[in-house]
Amino acid sequence: MATVLVVDDRAAHREIARATLDSGGHHVLEAAEGRQALSLAKSSHPDVVLTDVLMPGIDGYQLVRELREDPDTAAIPVLFFSANYREDEARPLAAACGVSRILSKEASPQELLSAIAHALNGQAATVAPGGTGFEVQHAETVNAKLVEKVQALDESEARFLAMAEAAPTGIVIADADGLASYVNPRLSEITQTAAAELLGRGWQHCLSHDQRQALQAGFRCLPPSLLGQRRCERLPLRGGQTRWLTILIRPVRNSELAVTGYVAMIDDVTAVEEANERRRCAERERQDEERRQVAARLDSLTRMAGGVAHDFNNLLNIVMSFGQFVREAVEDTAGAQLTQAQAQAILSDVDQIHRASQRAAHLTHQLLTFGGRDTVERAVLDVNVLIGEVLGMISGTIGEHVAITSRLDPHLRHVLASSSQIGQVLLNLAVNARDAMPDGGSLHFETANTCGEPAGQAADLPGRDWVRISVTDTGHGMPPATVQQAMEPFFTTKPLGQGAGLGLATSYGIIKQAGGELIIDSLPGRGATIHLYLPASYQPVDTSGQVASASASASASAGQTILVAEDEDGLRDVITRMLTGAGYHVLAASNGQEALAMAGRHDDVIHALLTDVVMPAMNGGDVARQLRQARPGACVLYMSGYAAPVMTEQGLLDPGVAIVNKPFTRDELLNTLEATLSRQPPREKL
Repeated sequence: MATVLVVDDRAAHREIARATLDSGGHHVLEAAEGRQALSLAKSSHPDVVLTDVLMPGIDGYQLVRELREDPDTAAIPVLFFSANYREDEARPLAAACGVSRILSKEASPQELLSAIAHALNGQAATVAPGGTGFEVQHAETVNAKLVEKVQALDESEARFLAMAEAAPTGIVIADADGLASYVNPRLSEITQTAAAELLGRGWQHCLSHDQRQALQAGFRCLPPSLLGQRRCERLPLRGGQTRWLTILIRPVRNSELAVTGYVAMIDDVTAVEEANERRRCAERERQDEERRQVAARLDSLTRMAGGVAHDFNNLLNIVMSFGQFVREAVEDTAGAQLTQAQAQAILSDVDQIHRASQRAAHLTHQLLTFGGRDTVERAVLDVNVLIGEVLGMISGTIGEHVAITSRLDPHLRHVLASSSQIGQVLLNLAVNARDAMPDGGSLHFETANTCGEPAGQAADLPGRDWVRISVTDTGHGMPPATVQQAMEPFFTTKPLGQGAGLGLATSYGIIKQAGGELIIDSLPGRGATIHLYLPASYQPVDTSGQVASASASASASAGQTILVAEDEDGLRDVITRMLTGAGYHVLAASNGQEALAMAGRHDDVIHALLTDVVMPAMNGGDVARQLRQARPGACVLYMSGYAAPVMTEQGLLDPGVAIVNKPFTRDELLNTLEATLSRQPPREKL
């Protein structure tokens, strides 16, 4: 192991050399300049000196010269380790100084270790005879290298200046105290300030107050938050303008890693920041609009809940009161024969209960229609024919003070919808138009074919062929705020007690469920036009007519077995009484699992399953699927007040699905069941 003295003014170069020599097993001494190296050489007597050539103070040539002049160090082998001198440049003077070898700092570790080994095993260093020739040659060599370096520096500065002058961002060159010695033209453009005013501390007005405070406290110890990270700052300009800047400050370090200055990059991002602000404003407006819509929906739900509660409370009051009257009348006549008057009074009270129940059923039907969850059986319709039928119905009831006209396209396409529901929509619109014209006016019906996207509020519907139905009145019209709320349940502009506020809401639900759109076009004093858009159909209208309902006679159904699944105890008892009274054999279950268990224990034929749609644990659809696996011939009839689980996403029943809507009468249940049974003959249990 040899002791090697490494001499170099750059710490990084010394560190690289040390790492290589350490790996070769050598002991390393370090000197940052020539005088320190001479002192170490005299005190430590290294085996080899590895020195840079171009150094401040005394350079490598002078260091070797003085080592050779001292008898104690004259024989130490010296190697030049240079990044600035080529070997052909340094060789003449190096040979005169007794340098063993010249190495490039780009040499590999193996080359360096090999050169050290060769120097340790070589002959003692020899020095050429002294004289003034060395000084002259030394001066010429150093001067040539300095001229070369100055030229390279000039070229580098020219390249930097060209780059800085053309840079799209502002550039600041500052010393260790943050005083700018150079700013490029772009910074003057960004700040609208002359370059002379930006020199020194002038450029610092681009920084925030906190940043300037930190800089004034000491640029040499800037916090990390100001160095190496882009920061966005707001810069007020003369004339009231504002610029947004991103600022990046990076330190410049010397060979000892000490900070000697700073470079700041300042970019104008005003356009980006303004675009971001517009985006943020748009997002805030969107969120505000969403909150307004949520509030409007909550207000609509509150109004709907209040309307439902009001109407149902009235109906329940009627049912409870007349039920109490019937009870009291029966109790008063218990054990005695009813007189004709007493019987008539009881029957009258029962009729009141029945009428209230029918009104409640109609109300729930309207709510389901508005929500698009009423069961619908579509058919191909000729809208012109349907309008003709509606006109015949309303001509005698709408009032002589309203003139009814129509213009119907003779080539109108067909639609696929429910005839009764579309008729209900047209009747609702006619009644609303009549109420909007208390002093008389005109009511006009018009049909037309349209292509592409409907205009106005329906612009989000896909482009296709449509059938448009327009109903126009010359009434008082509606302001925009009323138009926005007109289709909400229980919203009405009519006096209290003259309208439930479900007409347009129900119409909207019917049209949406049919795949269309309802649009209101109205302004105060200009009347109103309601446009109905329905998808066109090219199928022919079915003119065969509907098959008459089968009679529910006891002779046709005697002995047939019906499996009933209904979780409501009272309703299950009602259904059982209706079916047994008509001659059916009934297996009644309180839920789906119980129904399947009863079917498994029953050895005879089960002709039909009559099941509720919505039940706990297992809905009617699941019960039907599992039953049909064991009894493929069993018919299925669903019953429900809310049939969503057996409906498609469009609110339609799948082909072959039969349903009876709750609440139903005995005739409705028996007729629907008989029609279902007639479609498919039952088979024995598998």
